Order: sequence, then C-alpha cells, then structure tokens
Amino acid sequence: MSSKFVSYVQSMKRQPNFAGLLGATLSLGMAFSFFSPFVSTWGMEKVGMSPMGFSVFMTCTSVCAILMGTFMGRLSDTHLVRRHVLIVAALGGALGYLGYAFLRNPYLLCVIGCTILAISSGCFAQLFAHVREEYNKPLEDGLAPGMMMSVVRVCFSFAWTLGPAAGSLILVAYGFEGLFSAAAGLWLVFLAGVLFFVPHRPRPKALPGVKRDSVWHTFRRKDVVICFGAFVLLLSTQSMNMMNLPLAIIRTLGGTERDFGIVFGIGPLVEIPMMLWFGHLASRGHQLSLIRLGFVLSILYFIGLSLSTEPWHVYLLQIVSGTIISITSNVAIVFFQDLLPSQPGLATALYSNAMAAGNLLGMLSFGFVVECVGHRGVFASCAIISVLALLLILRHRQHPREKAVAA
Repeated sequence: MSSKFVSYVQSMKRQPNFAGLLGATLSLGMAFSFFSPFVSTWGMEKVGMSPMGFSVFMTCTSVCAILMGTFMGRLSDTHLVRRHVLIVAALGGALGYLGYAFLRNPYLLCVIGCTILAISSGCFAQLFAHVREEYNKPLEDGLAPGMMMSVVRVCFSFAWTLGPAAGSLILVAYGFEGLFSAAAGLWLVFLAGVLFFVPHRPRPKALPGVKRDSVWHTFRRKDVVICFGAFVLLLSTQSMNMMNLPLAIIRTLGGTERDFGIVFGIGPLVEIPMMLWFGHLASRGHQLSLIRLGFVLSILYFIGLSLSTEPWHVYLLQIVSGTIISITSNVAIVFFQDLLPSQPGLATALYSNAMAAGNLLGMLSFGFVVECVGHRGVFASCAIISVLALLLILRHRQHPREKAVAA
C-alpha cells in the first residue's frame, strides 16, 4: 500500500501545473475561511446591522451568488474560456473583500455583495470544472482521474483547518480591516495562480451527438431536480448543526468551550484521509453508492446526537460526521459532474449552488426550530430532514443519454 501511495504521489508531481494549482486552491480556501466564520460578528457588531437586517443581507447576497454562479457556469461551457472566467471571478473577490474591509454603509455593502462578490462565487465551481477537463484522462501508475479531484478537494478542506485560527489572530491584531484586506490579498494570490498555472485552452466542443441543453431544460430534468433537492436538504442539516452543536454542548450536555473545540478539531482529522479513500472508490464508479451511504450515515449521526448525554459521546460521533462531510463535499462533486458530463461548469455550479442554498435554508430555519423544540430537538429535526433527503436520492436514476455519454 505504501509503495502504491508513493507511486500516486510521483504520478501527481508529473502532471503539468498540478502543484501550482494546489497552491492556488489553498489560497482560495483560506480566503473563504477568513470570511465565513466571522461574517455575523462583522455584520452586527462592526457594521451595525440588526439581526433582521443581517438576515436580509445574507439572503440577498446568497441568492445573487447562486444566480451568478449558475450564469457563469453556463457561460464557461458554451461561450467563454474557463481561464478567463476564473480571472474575472478572482478580481471580483479581491475588490469585493476590499470593499467589505473599509466600507460601513449596509446598503452599499449589499450592492457589493450582490454584484462584485457574487461574481467571485463562481470560482469554486470553475476551479473544479477546470480540474475535470484538464486531468480527466487515464493517468500512469493506475492513478484514476477522480483521485486528482479528491486531492484538490482535500487541499481546499485543509485550508479550512488553518484559516479560521489564522483569521482570528489577524482579527485580534488588526481588526476587520486587516482580516478582509488579508482575504483580498489571498484572492490576488489565487489570481496569480490562475495566471501562471491554468493554461489557456480553447473551449471544449460538445461531444459528438450530444446537444448542450438550455439551463431551463437542464433544471427541469427529473434526475437533476431530485439530486439538487436531496443535497439542499442534507446540507441544510449540516448548516443547522454547525450553529446548534456548540450551544447544545454547553446548554444541554454540560460541556465547556474546550469540549466543542475538541469536537470541531476531530472532524478535519477524519475528513482528509477519508476524502482520499472515498475519492479512490468514486474513481472506480461507486459514486451513487457512496452518496447514499453518506445520507444513511447522516440519519444515524443525528439520531446519535439526539440521544447523547455527555460531551464525549459527541467526540465519537464526530468521526461519523467527518465521514459524511468527506462524501458530501468530495464525491458529490464528481457525482454532479457525471450527472451533466457535457457541461462540467454548470454541473459544478449546480453542486456549489446546492451548498449555498442548503446553508441559507439552515441558517434561516435554525432560530425557528430551536425556539420550538430546543437544541436536542434540532438534532431530531435534522434526522427527519436527512430521512427525506435519503428518500429523494433513492429515487435517483441516471439520465439515459448522460449515462451513455459518461460511458
């Protein structure tokens, strides 16, 4: 196994521009991690938004990001070169975060979030669409193309293990001005990575005998609707759990800040090796089985949380959580790309939009659910939502034409 691993690493090192692309991916993940954990504090404490105003702000910017990501994904498949889309999106990220760093007018910030930063939201999807196109070929030493995707996704996730801690240090030392300026600098590093390590490639032609459907026709396909809906539901439970778990540990399980520090440290330790392993399995054509496994584990995870009585119970359950996330944030990308193999930009944007919609749904639902049923009831509600998501994904059958193209 160790010799095979060494062979895999050597094979990746020989792929053109791959090491530089990993560096660019790390900077992109760090830029996102400098914003998301601190955005609520920034909005309400620094900008002075009310809780309702902040909810409206996040809803507007999230919806615009979803619409813009879909639009950019479609353009990258049909009209524009993907490298150019990444360059424009990276510039949008740098300019948008500079605006967030120094402007304090909520209305102006909302305009920036709905326009300039909405453009930057396409970077994640376009990066993985580029990996799909650039490295989607049989490689030497038995390295499957899906493994390349997994390694890039692991690099992005690794940035999230470093970013929040680094961001908090910058925030303490330099305030939000320094934090968001650093995020803008990371976007510029990502831009440099695109300029140096993403080659200019002509836009791929449609596969022989395959017509690229319109966005409207694609989104009306039954299999697309089922998969998108299932992931929105499942990812909304992860969003609610992220907000509920620290409070539940302290208020319901009698734990301390140290306990949920340990809880959130276990997940990333599990996710990284699991992502590589599941990526290897997915590259052999087991995507749908792994996806369904992730949904089943989500049900068991939330049932376990609802029955937990001590903080150490949650420690053990975080191993299951890391396994779930390694499937839903890694294998799911390949799964959606295989759903629309002739449209990798739109397919990856579809997955990215499911994440954004799930996060928004979870954020908007959390306060209502916790007031109605309490913190333990949130876990039970998430288990029920996971059951609904599983029932949807069990109905999925691959579209016949896309199945033929993938083959």
